[in-house]
Amino acid sequence: MKVSNRLEDQILYIEVEGRIDSSTHLQLREELEKMDFSSAKEVVLDFKNVEYISSAGLRELLIIRKRAADHFRLIHVNDDVYDILQMTGFSNILQIERDENTQVDYPKLSFKAFLDYKLKTTPDKVILSDDNFNLTYKDIDELSDGIAEDLMLQGVKKGSHVAICGLNSINWILTFFAIQKIGALAVLVNPTLSIAEIQKLSKIGDITHFCYGIMPILASNPAEFMTGILDHEKSSVTKLYDITKPFSKKEVNPFAKGVLESINVLNDDPGVMIFTSGSTGISKGVLLSSFNILTAASCGKELGVSEKDSSLLLPLFHIFGLCAGLFASWIYDSCVVLPKTIRTNDILFTLKNKKCTIMHSVPTILLALINNPEFKEETVSCIKHSGVGGAPISETQMLLLNQKFPNTQFYVLYGLSEMAPVSYTHRGDSIERITKSIGQPSSFVKVKIENTETHEENKVNEIGEIIVQGDSLMSGYYKTPIDKQDFDEKGWFHTGDLGFMDEDGYLHFAGRKKELIIKGGENILPNEVASAISEEECIANVQVFGVPHDFWGEEVACGLLIKPGYTFDKEALLNHLQSKLAKIKIPDHVIVFEEFPMLANGKIDLINLKKEIIERIKNEA
Repeated sequence: MKVSNRLEDQILYIEVEGRIDSSTHLQLREELEKMDFSSAKEVVLDFKNVEYISSAGLRELLIIRKRAADHFRLIHVNDDVYDILQMTGFSNILQIERDENTQVDYPKLSFKAFLDYKLKTTPDKVILSDDNFNLTYKDIDELSDGIAEDLMLQGVKKGSHVAICGLNSINWILTFFAIQKIGALAVLVNPTLSIAEIQKLSKIGDITHFCYGIMPILASNPAEFMTGILDHEKSSVTKLYDITKPFSKKEVNPFAKGVLESINVLNDDPGVMIFTSGSTGISKGVLLSSFNILTAASCGKELGVSEKDSSLLLPLFHIFGLCAGLFASWIYDSCVVLPKTIRTNDILFTLKNKKCTIMHSVPTILLALINNPEFKEETVSCIKHSGVGGAPISETQMLLLNQKFPNTQFYVLYGLSEMAPVSYTHRGDSIERITKSIGQPSSFVKVKIENTETHEENKVNEIGEIIVQGDSLMSGYYKTPIDKQDFDEKGWFHTGDLGFMDEDGYLHFAGRKKELIIKGGENILPNEVASAISEEECIANVQVFGVPHDFWGEEVACGLLIKPGYTFDKEALLNHLQSKLAKIKIPDHVIVFEEFPMLANGKIDLINLKKEIIERIKNEA
């Protein structure tokens, strides 16, 4: 606990920081005894940074009140402390001023406490909407209580590993909060995975309870799904819980309600496990707390979020949807809107009917919207802000988005499952900043560019590995060997991404360290090649890979999607690239696709795309 004071215009201001309880109250008394109350016409005790007061602390308030007589005020009292003062009758004894403009420090709250705070401040605010329902914080609290009771009856307790697997739905969010109320760990699982993949993840994450929503494998073969998930030889799951149908409010058993209220959940407790897989193929469980996620979500104000907005939400099992979508919206009481699916027809339908003002997305979904025959600028004119992240976007693609979404301020966000966001562009940034950089580091993140050979910090504009530290960084990978934990001995997390920092502190992405193509000893950045290819007007999307070669070690291959109505000329493309790239960087193989394999979060399935490219090269040989 810290105590400081200042005298201004004969008013003695005393600021206290920390908890006032049985272990600190005597320290407070000693500090106050050193102060001369007699020279002050008024004593003001500032509780702006006091998070809790115990009965011992209340006694100290009486002593201060005695010393200052009728010239004592207590200011900047937060809701939790005020509840204690009101419950004990001290609100009738002391002159208290609650600062309604004081912003709660959300990272100090657990997810459970986050919902409690919203219940006290805006219980009847409509905050969650889909095609059929509109829910308030009060609705979410009551419905999630019922789910929490069901889960406890199944044996879920504090520390249990409980999976949520399903397409975005109101039930998904209700189940997430139910798990948090119990103090269990919410393990977020991609709903498009196969039974074998889910079984493997259950073992990696020690999942005991599996909450399943709407998902492709369940629709196609429900019996096989049930049997497979509960196969005790291949899966660690012991109980299933159905979240496919709408929940109704029910009377929660008073004993169960009491148990829920008694469970103490802290903001630093592990609350969420997210699996990293998509681009690497090696699944690891990322452990995150509410402190990590709510710290990251506090960037919402920078991205233009306010209570007047409504945000269209994309997949919640991904850090982008959970952090930049759900919690960045709810911190500022912005209503979250769920489309039926992330198919472009459903997104356009939701935008047309709900008039969402914010839509954060991955590039592939935004580009797919433009290519949908039903796309109209009028439909997307409601979108004021859009954060683009989750995958690189070329300058050509960003310019196209600006053209097709004329009312939208786009931001580029860069982040990881382990830490999101790391950086982002700002309102007012030039189009050059937005198209060529991935923004400046967040205020709660430290970024360095490390030389991959010497491990020294690089100078400005020198490409190296992006390494990070900060409050939003995960605690580590679940049960992963120390040599696979991507931290160094100084606490820096090694992202595996290559980039550089410019003179103005803007970060630039140069590709994945592991994706670096080495052809005949020359280093080639896939992102550089892809950017040059994207300049061709007929290109809808491009992905560049290194593929094995007996002589060169690797060759450059690219997979292309062509815009509808355009004709692709391979020779014209290669001629164009001769003026843009060194000869060694020009693709040796150009493969045209009708569509790329996709992951459920809207990202391209790079692993299977690369496999398909290699297979097609072999077949053409």
